[in-house]
Amino acid sequence: MYYAGLERYKYGSNYGMTYVSPSQVIFKRISTGARIVLSAMFPLEITKINVYQDQFIVGHTPETLIVGDIGSSLISEVQWQGSGNERFIFDTAKVCMIYNAGELTLVEYGNNEPLGSCRTEHVSGHLLSVRLSERPMLGGAPDSKR
Repeated sequence: MYYAGLERYKYGSNYGMTYVSPSQVIFKRISTGARIVLSAMFPLEITKINVYQDQFIVGHTPETLIVGDIGSSLISEVQWQGSGNERFIFDTAKVCMIYNAGELTLVEYGNNEPLGSCRTEHVSGHLLSVRLSERPMLGGAPDSKR
């Protein structure tokens, strides 16, 4: 067995990261061995990775933001020109809420386009509610969003 990786890091005592390329990182939960691959769609270097609530992962590239749910292994990458002062709210299942400079953006895990955004001065995860409408397709195909 061979190991091919550029760099290896330990994130706290629970996670390990292996940079396979500048734009691809294998993120592993040490306790269970569960893995999730953060891969930038564009050839951009992943510069920063954070874990929130021991369940959600956020990766930064110079032009995009990668958000994911470690439990469901769903990853989304959206175009992003943030200031670095973003606030992430993970109170809703399947959706990450990102607040930056008076604008709230909703990103569904597994979808690489933002669901929407709005301007607001005050944000609280307890005051917001997001619901995704899913309907089954004919023939047993996967659910689609309206």
